[in-house]
Amino acid sequence: MKKLIPALVMLFFTCSLSAQYKKASFFGKAGRTYEVGSQMYFMGGGKGSPIGYRIGFGSERDGKRLFYFWDIQFLPSYKYGYNTSTYMDQPVTVNGTTKAVWIYGINLAYHLVDDAEGSKKLVPYAVVGISPVISNSIKEEHSSYTNWDKNEATVDDAFSMGVSGGLGCIFKMSSTLGLKLQGGYTAQTNKDASNSAGPSKPYYLVTSHPYVSVGLRLRIAVE
Repeated sequence: MKKLIPALVMLFFTCSLSAQYKKASFFGKAGRTYEVGSQMYFMGGGKGSPIGYRIGFGSERDGKRLFYFWDIQFLPSYKYGYNTSTYMDQPVTVNGTTKAVWIYGINLAYHLVDDAEGSKKLVPYAVVGISPVISNSIKEEHSSYTNWDKNEATVDDAFSMGVSGGLGCIFKMSSTLGLKLQGGYTAQTNKDASNSAGPSKPYYLVTSHPYVSVGLRLRIAVE
């Protein structure tokens, strides 16, 4: 439950911010968008390619190519493993499982084709964004040595921020419902703020990665 609180607070803040944008007509009032889908994170490095889920909401204006959206990403617990050694050069194998990971995304996108009339069925776009990790930590880990004895050690609950860029495409199934495909790369910055890895080289649970996502997108016109 403690891990849900930051996500709920962030969601409340985002909804409030969205309402303020609406009042100020900053991005216009032509339409609100809502999304639900899944995303694969190709992290590698012993973490494989876990699959998560995402919900999103945003705004776009008829005749304007620029639009924006927020999302909350949820990765269920996934396994990781790596090989390292002790300071006495003894081989060490580390295996573990993460707790659920929560990520908050803020994205700005640009339609690559002019769809002012709303008649195109396929609308590609480019997107950039930032994605602070709300929570990421170890659920359990198995190793025959402590972090202070190893050359590399897992960081528990690090500060982590991603900066991403990519391309996507919206396939319109109707005037309100569409299929959204997106892929790109997230450059991840991590910091072991609590020094949980000790003097060892840090092994982070969320690292730079390519990604792909697919989901349904609902657009509702605003008067």
